[in-house]
Amino acid sequence: MSASSEPIPRLHILLGADRLSGEALAGSARLYGTGHPVALHLRARVSAARLFRAAERLADASGRGWCVVNGRPDIALAAGAHAVQLGHASLSVRDVRSLAAGRDLRVGASVHEPEEAVAAARDGADFLVVGTMYPTPSHPGRAGRGPDGMARVAAAVSAAGHPGVPLLAIGGVDAGRIEPLIDAGAYGVVVGRAVWETPDPEAAAARLAAALAAAGR
Repeated sequence: MSASSEPIPRLHILLGADRLSGEALAGSARLYGTGHPVALHLRARVSAARLFRAAERLADASGRGWCVVNGRPDIALAAGAHAVQLGHASLSVRDVRSLAAGRDLRVGASVHEPEEAVAAARDGADFLVVGTMYPTPSHPGRAGRGPDGMARVAAAVSAAGHPGVPLLAIGGVDAGRIEPLIDAGAYGVVVGRAVWETPDPEAAAARLAAALAAAGR
């Protein structure tokens, strides 16, 4: 089944540079076996060659899951990844649409404010990563927007005529915070520490997927 015909996974897990090779990469790929569709995001400042090799391997191993490359649509296309996630320093959604014309690649965009979300949805983003939901060490000093912030983004996107664009909550998300975010309009979540800073990442991913299923809209 092509990425364009698959539903977007509700659980997205970030992979840093320390997860992109050897046994660490193999362990990352095992998260595809949780029993739920999982998207693995390669978010690391490493060489293009290393990023490509990791993306190609994860795309091949994905099964019902997805491989998502952050910020590099060229590598996503070359590796056969399912999607690219665009940050504020990346090409625009429209540019990537042109680059990937005729190719099976979903495009996501990172947003913070309702206006950003509406613009990205209007430009054709397939999903939006909305942050920062809760305080997190990766963004020191930044207050979390919480479910109220998610609700404002969801309302703006819907009012602009794009109610079907999935919103993924990022920033300090754990299993206990999933239900209020879903109630506020999130479709799914993007996590890192909630999986990797646990004794059993596979079990942690399964718990998050179960929490998403229980809070399903």
